Amino acid sequence: MSSTFTNPLIWEDLPDPEVFRVGDTYYMSASSFHFSPGAPILTSPNLIDWTYIGHSIPTLPPSDRFTLDPRRPTAYGKGVWASTVKYRSSSGLFYFYSAIQGTDKTYVWTARDPAGVWTERGAIEKFYYDLGLLVDDDDTMYIAHGTKTIHLARLDGEGVVEVESRIVHESEDYLEGARMYKINGAYYIWLTKDWDTQTVLKSTSGPFGPYEVRDVIRGMRSPLAGSGSPHQGGLVDTPDGQWYYVAFIDAFPTGRVPVMAPVVFDDEGWPSVVADYADEKGQWLLEYPRSGLGDVDERPKTHQWVRRYGFTGPTLEHSWEWNHNPDNSKWRIEDGQLILQTGTVTESLHLATNTLTLRTVGPGSIATFCINTSKMHDGDRGGVSMFRDESAYIGIHKDGQNATLVYVDNIKVGPMNSDAPVGWLNGRPAALDWKFISNGDVRAETPLANSQVWLRVTVDMRSACFGEEKETTRKATLSYSYDGEKFEQLGPDYALTKSMAGYIGYRFGLFNFATKVLGGEISVSHCDLEIWEPRD
Repeated sequence: MSSTFTNPLIWEDLPDPEVFRVGDTYYMSASSFHFSPGAPILTSPNLIDWTYIGHSIPTLPPSDRFTLDPRRPTAYGKGVWASTVKYRSSSGLFYFYSAIQGTDKTYVWTARDPAGVWTERGAIEKFYYDLGLLVDDDDTMYIAHGTKTIHLARLDGEGVVEVESRIVHESEDYLEGARMYKINGAYYIWLTKDWDTQTVLKSTSGPFGPYEVRDVIRGMRSPLAGSGSPHQGGLVDTPDGQWYYVAFIDAFPTGRVPVMAPVVFDDEGWPSVVADYADEKGQWLLEYPRSGLGDVDERPKTHQWVRRYGFTGPTLEHSWEWNHNPDNSKWRIEDGQLILQTGTVTESLHLATNTLTLRTVGPGSIATFCINTSKMHDGDRGGVSMFRDESAYIGIHKDGQNATLVYVDNIKVGPMNSDAPVGWLNGRPAALDWKFISNGDVRAETPLANSQVWLRVTVDMRSACFGEEKETTRKATLSYSYDGEKFEQLGPDYALTKSMAGYIGYRFGLFNFATKVLGGEISVSHCDLEIWEPRD
């Protein structure tokens, strides 16, 4: 039995976490950008073992803005940034709010069961940047939001109309990631300052202040080599009154990964993060006691496990998300197979609708897809990618009667101005439009010998964006098999980008698109995901 937990909490790309408790059950929500459905919901009995149970946003709004169409701008870099969700006991509803990048509105969804159907309740005609919701003891709902100027909005009884707004804090420093709490009668607004510092506002005079301010951590070192300082998360308490801070660390190429540490409050109600403070910055620990979280069987130190994603139910499992809103007429689950029809005529993977993605997992991931290609048409391109703004894939190119296994890299899409992926609009950051840079180059190919083929991506996801590891390049190998056991690499190793453009990490992407006419399809029986420990 283990009496400690180990960071990272979840070695996946789950940034801007909102974590809260209802009874004995914990919930987490995270940013998902242009992926759909948006805003994944995870649950845990102990704050350590997490399971995907749903999404708060069934379809990104407005739906046409977030649907891939070569006649319209894409939504890369836009969509679901830092959002907020809490439970309101008076109505028995979970409320989710998201200021959708690419719009000027804050959208509202509710659900009685976060694992069930979420219903859009409309939109507040204001953009609450990086917002945090509080349901006060008297059932009043407040939202803290903003950057250098922090506003507090009071909502109506339905939680969908602003009835009052005041400025509660102004700063010369850049602030974001607001979360709001009421703890022992005091109001707190938890904020990130200049990306590596966590600061907190505290008021004992009511939700509108006045607020005092103190820094909680300043550039604290990460528990994970090669990653950035923990920041921009939220507080959560246990049933026995202990507090934890769930932050994230920049850990590219995986993305932004949650970490957790205990929090204690002093006699005046000021919080501090438990860490090793041998100096002013401090060290977020790799392991902490499981105090108040219970003991469980210790996970293997190698973190190795295999998970099979089958396609036997009526819907996809909640770990899957599409690149932009999908065309639901072009995919189905049938006889234990996922059928992906071509939905777009294009030369670009980044313009192809219905690319289905799965988050990579650190420290290393092996994803293996079993694919049948017998119904591909002339001009079709199907396969498995390392999917990001810079991508590569192993797949099948069908040209005439010939089918070829190919390795393709140098597939790129990016901000119109590479020096400024984010601009400034109406006093808050705004994601700018992107452009297509390259549709990729075939680096290796071999004739397809069988219509059924296993495609595999083996990838080193250890963080390499800070410190000495910044000089290291993480790589992926892409390989194929005709029996699911003996695999052969196709093409060179793929060097992963560590750029933070778009703020997302690498995902596995399953795709099928047409370059000539629609009508072709591939069928996928399963995906096996194995976690492994890379060694230098």
